[in-house]
Amino acid sequence: MRRRLTFSFLVLFVTALTMGNNCDARQRVTLTFNENDPMVAFAVGDIKRALADADYDVNGTRADMKIVFEIRETGLGPQGFRIRKEGGNVVRIVGGDSCGAMYGGLELAEMVTLGGSLDAVQDKAGKPYLARRGLKFNIPFDARAPSYDDTGTAAQENIKVCWDFDFWKGFLDTMARNRYNVLTLWTTHPYPGLVKLAKYPGIGYDDVCVLKERVDTGSNRHFNNLDIYAPNNFKVVKKLSLNEKIAFWTRVFVHAEERGIETYIFHWNIYTFGAKGKHGINDRPDNEKTIEYMRYCIGEFLKTYPQIDGIGVTAGEHVDRQRVKNVGGIEQWLWRTYGQGVMDAKRANPGRELRFIFRQHQANLGKIVDAFKDFDGPFNTGHKYARARLYSTTTSPYLDIEYRDELERHKVPCWLNLRNDDIFVHRWGDADYVREFLQNVPRDLMRWEAGFYMGPDGYVWGREFISKDPALSGELEIDKHWYRFMLWGRLAYDLTLSRDFLEKRLERRFRGAKPALLYDTWAAASQIIPQVNRFFFRVNDFQFSPEGCMSADGFLTVDAFFQHPPLQNSGILSVQDYASAVVKGQAFDGITPFGVADNLDKLAEKALDGVKTLRKTSRPSRELAATLTDMESLAYLGRYYADKIRGAAALAVSRVVPERKKYQVRAVYHLTNAVKEWEAYARVATSRYRPQLFSRTHYMDWGKLLEKVKEEVETVRASKNSVNEDGVKSAKS
Repeated sequence: MRRRLTFSFLVLFVTALTMGNNCDARQRVTLTFNENDPMVAFAVGDIKRALADADYDVNGTRADMKIVFEIRETGLGPQGFRIRKEGGNVVRIVGGDSCGAMYGGLELAEMVTLGGSLDAVQDKAGKPYLARRGLKFNIPFDARAPSYDDTGTAAQENIKVCWDFDFWKGFLDTMARNRYNVLTLWTTHPYPGLVKLAKYPGIGYDDVCVLKERVDTGSNRHFNNLDIYAPNNFKVVKKLSLNEKIAFWTRVFVHAEERGIETYIFHWNIYTFGAKGKHGINDRPDNEKTIEYMRYCIGEFLKTYPQIDGIGVTAGEHVDRQRVKNVGGIEQWLWRTYGQGVMDAKRANPGRELRFIFRQHQANLGKIVDAFKDFDGPFNTGHKYARARLYSTTTSPYLDIEYRDELERHKVPCWLNLRNDDIFVHRWGDADYVREFLQNVPRDLMRWEAGFYMGPDGYVWGREFISKDPALSGELEIDKHWYRFMLWGRLAYDLTLSRDFLEKRLERRFRGAKPALLYDTWAAASQIIPQVNRFFFRVNDFQFSPEGCMSADGFLTVDAFFQHPPLQNSGILSVQDYASAVVKGQAFDGITPFGVADNLDKLAEKALDGVKTLRKTSRPSRELAATLTDMESLAYLGRYYADKIRGAAALAVSRVVPERKKYQVRAVYHLTNAVKEWEAYARVATSRYRPQLFSRTHYMDWGKLLEKVKEEVETVRASKNSVNEDGVKSAKS
């Protein structure tokens, strides 16, 4: 009887405990970390939010579970981390440095978010696949300090945005969450508006200005004749003294440091905005006063902003190639200006490490190495790895063709400039493309310390400004294109991220949508522009905007497809080669234009079918609705190019053998179908977006471009078959 009573008491006691826990079921979690470490503190903020969302109590001092941060420099290496579960109630995050601890913390927060509780946390180790993963940001500081080409709507709309700290906080925080650790800001000559130049009185300006006159296709991107001190040329959009500007950028650069992000300032040359015409300064490379002035600017800039990690230069877009020979060539000029300016800053702070990155374009690596032989610090070079076509092929051939031999000879670490001048408007997302691209980058030539910086020359990733949806207008571009930026950053850090993980991210972002179908549909839509680029490959940004089928001269007619071959080593036949094989009755030695067109139609069909199903089976949020519209829009663009390519191929045959009138009729038929597809493309795109001017090409105006698409049909219909086979061959060469 006594034993029975004892047993009954124990059962009641345990039951009471259980019932008590059910009344207050929230588990208590404490976090132990160095509160003076801003990188770790940032990750802790994400962990606390994830735990709170999962209904944990993170505000008390008593704990059921403990999360402990630790930094251990040996074993893990820079940016490395390990998440380890110890017993049943401790999770330890060990970082090889603060950045690694931050990444480990962000990883844990994500595990909780995607899994719903701390039970989802798994032991994991991480280290970077690529050491440096960066973004390229052509920054429009001011109308008086333009970037490479600020004659587009995006640059003009984002001048004021670049002086908004909330923008930079959101941008940099998102970079860190996506594992980017490099920000490169590309400019010409902003120093009179960013630095006190005491040695040059009269050079400098307050406030932030935009142009009074609207930019258009006739605007000169060099602004050679623009008097930046003439008030009639500008409108003030933000009142700031020079001291306030310095305080602002110091705050931005400190925030980047606190997110583990290195900041580099890149320069196109030679520009002297704000100094030209003063103290004998001009844009001539053999002007000793200009050389002295430029050196002073760089030194003072680096002294003013100790957070900056290095300087990058290009070897000219605005250089008098004859005059620069008077100072020993562009390589010597850059050493005497930027190189010596960096050395001046180092002399003022001998312990400071400053990296120098010298872009290969229009320069010779041997001469670069010789000119900078006395540089004290990390010295790297850079190459436009995929030309302006990041979205074309995962195996870009150009670095191997142009630069590998020199890089192996001189053993200079090489950065990859990943230029996306392909897709600005539409949301893009093909994880397999990104993974395959990154698998193929030449890590041997990066030599561990270099990396990549990704971004356009013809667009500014600031705030979105063309959406017709008030809820989406004004969002950060890095948020609008969240999937694209996440793919490149996360896979560059961890190439093993699985499809399952990415589907969970999609499922979390778009509740109710089938993640596998969304993954496949988005990938299909995103393969369209790379396929178009492989068929009609143009190396430079001003030569082709695939979203508008246009160049700097406007709409690209079908004749443009006769002038330029497909991507080298793509296996695709040009329309001329196709026509020649048809006429000669030869077998096709490659992928025909019709094969390319058929593939575009298959991708479009897959995307459209997926969009239709996703709309039927889910209740899309505003963001998902906009994302599905982008996929639909890309699908119709793919169909347009499919019919245009078929029309080009048929027209090529008709021009080789004029008596084959039927081929001209076929060309008209295909181009007439292309009109219908552009009409659908325009209808879908304009339901979401307003027109804009792309800085490197032309107006992205779907309605006005439709007029050109229609004109093309009538031009081909009225054309005479006057080109013989020899003419085609000569056009090809």
